[in-house]
Amino acid sequence: MKTIKLLAPIFCFLSSPLLAQNDAALSNLLFTPVPVSIADNSVLVSEGILDDARRSAEENIPRLMERINAAEMLELPDPDQVQRINTLGLALQTLGRHEEALERFAEASALAVDIHGEGALEQIPSLEQSILSHLALNEIDAVTEKEEFIYALRVENFAADSPEMYSAMTNLADWYTAAYFKINYLDNSRRQNIRSTTTQRAQRQIGIEGGNASMQAIADGSVRDVNINDVIDLRLRKIDDLYEEYQESYTSNTTLNIAVEVARRIARLAYHAEQEMNLERYLNDYDPNYTGSREEAVRNSEERRDESYNSGERALEYVADLIASVEDISAQQLALAMLDLADWDLAYGRSASAREYYRVAYQVLRDDNFNDASIDAALAPTIPVPIPRIAAFPATPQTAGGQGLSQIQSFKGYIDISFTIDELGNASGINFLGSTEDENSNRIQNLLETFIRMNKYRPLLQGGELNAMTTMNLRYYYNY
Repeated sequence: MKTIKLLAPIFCFLSSPLLAQNDAALSNLLFTPVPVSIADNSVLVSEGILDDARRSAEENIPRLMERINAAEMLELPDPDQVQRINTLGLALQTLGRHEEALERFAEASALAVDIHGEGALEQIPSLEQSILSHLALNEIDAVTEKEEFIYALRVENFAADSPEMYSAMTNLADWYTAAYFKINYLDNSRRQNIRSTTTQRAQRQIGIEGGNASMQAIADGSVRDVNINDVIDLRLRKIDDLYEEYQESYTSNTTLNIAVEVARRIARLAYHAEQEMNLERYLNDYDPNYTGSREEAVRNSEERRDESYNSGERALEYVADLIASVEDISAQQLALAMLDLADWDLAYGRSASAREYYRVAYQVLRDDNFNDASIDAALAPTIPVPIPRIAAFPATPQTAGGQGLSQIQSFKGYIDISFTIDELGNASGINFLGSTEDENSNRIQNLLETFIRMNKYRPLLQGGELNAMTTMNLRYYYNY
């Protein structure tokens, strides 16, 4: 099967003093928008449900402890004991006692290994649940360690082209994406300084952590100029490797849906470069060691942007060609592939080609007996759609990083905001209408405004033509 490779270099973004308050607490920031008109009727959180869960956890802990202790006294291998200990960890986690929960999850995992062996899949549920507590404690590195270990267990137990390995690959890639956004977009206190100095590059190139050796390398000219590898984020490079390795495992058993999804993920990965450039544009700050430097020029070059665009375009064209080559494919699937290409072009400001792809998408659906009114309605969501659709965006479920495992999602507050979207997908006229107050509300409001300004949105589509949207009044519930 034909495969596609990610060729575009991907970069980290730049830090800014505007993102400097209580950042560790916000690395798990998650926005959930709803129209203000129905916000009061939207039950996004029920304190009653949360209170019931906490009461149930409190009541269950003594009973669980009693059963665990009784089983331990028998001194016999008991697979059910793994579940008991894990359930105790869940109860502690519900009460916010995350350090204790982590001890129990580790105990359950260790017992699963004792009973089933080193590569036992039975330890995975405890490992996965522990991720939520590590997230609550802002232990990003610990989550990465767990996610990589879970992936390694699945590599050991499943064939490379199995459905289980596809799931394992996507789960790990999604975590790397989440960690990348948490550290580089939300958590200023942990953000790595990616603006490499000449001395830092010298240390990396010659493998010596010494000032004198670095200065000697600079003096004798053995330090190269800035290149892409000096600023690339390791998490994004790992995602690239995962996708390439998975593509190499393709066999005749690989489904169309898998091939299409991996290609779209490659486009998503390419789009990170455009997002970083946009974020720097909106959070530009003066740094005498960076502003005007060769690194700034490389990071924000048109060549970099073109490579980002071309890589994603190749991936999405591959998707469209693959779908079109399949007999009896649905018109909706082909139209969606055209919409992805249209959104991709519009996100990069290529409005002429975007308009053409939107028209083609409409025509595909018309040929399948859909009328324009029904197509318009299907593509007119009440919440604006950031484009490209296949991309990940900060502070969304895609970048929550394991929070989806939680059965109960609470929200700390909300921000009401209005803005308009023009026919090219740009947001403007941003006005804050009101909000709840907490210690991070100003910081959260600044982040929300930044994300709205840096994103592109699909405009109103009518008969395949782009039109500006009327003012959107939205309530963004948030949690962190």
